[in-house]
Amino acid sequence: MADKVAVYSGTRNVYPQMYTSLKSLLANNTMDRVYLMIEDNVFPYPISENVIIVNVSEQKLFQPGSANFSSPYSYMDLMRCALGAVFNQEKIMLWLDIDTIIDDDITDLFELNMDGYFYAGAIEPQKCKGIFYYINTGVTLCNLEMLRAWQVESLMVTFLNNYKFGWPGQDVINLLSQGRIRVISSEYNSNSFCMPCTRPKIIHYAAMKDYKDDWAYKKYENMKVFVEDEKDEKI
Repeated sequence: MADKVAVYSGTRNVYPQMYTSLKSLLANNTMDRVYLMIEDNVFPYPISENVIIVNVSEQKLFQPGSANFSSPYSYMDLMRCALGAVFNQEKIMLWLDIDTIIDDDITDLFELNMDGYFYAGAIEPQKCKGIFYYINTGVTLCNLEMLRAWQVESLMVTFLNNYKFGWPGQDVINLLSQGRIRVISSEYNSNSFCMPCTRPKIIHYAAMKDYKDDWAYKKYENMKVFVEDEKDEKI
């Protein structure tokens, strides 16, 4: 089995949501590494040693004024199309949007055979046409080794810098990965766009504005997961 590696990305205004999702992931899974691509050298919340901060505020791939830099999802959304370049030693990585709650053990995701696939994700049926698979990339298993070998990400970056998209990172991944997408169950990405499931392992609050009032978000928002959290509680 590949190392269990995950990554989040977000600007300062979404750090609280990122932290809640991170706690849900680590409360239910033993991860080898979790990367936080953020705008600072230090995350303003307690974390463990296997959580690694990567400051990408000075990234040069996507520049102000380029086609999608100022999209409502921020330039951090675009970074999902450059993971192989940023993390050049990693082979397989799970991208998680900050509005996800991981409410179960997801070890079996990392056991998937990704040979021949760029990405694995749950499909959005309404956007699939014939053999065209359109996945929701809020939860995406990424074969960074293959993406680097095929130089796919450089093409994605070019597209994102020059052409406007509605859902920038997601649209480009789907456009340039046809034939190399492995479909997974929506239990790993339960949201209003994907197929319904009865017992989701990952809840994704895609397009939900009031998700902070949901039971699953509240369950982990105040949960004490890290040692520093527990120390603070005893003081």
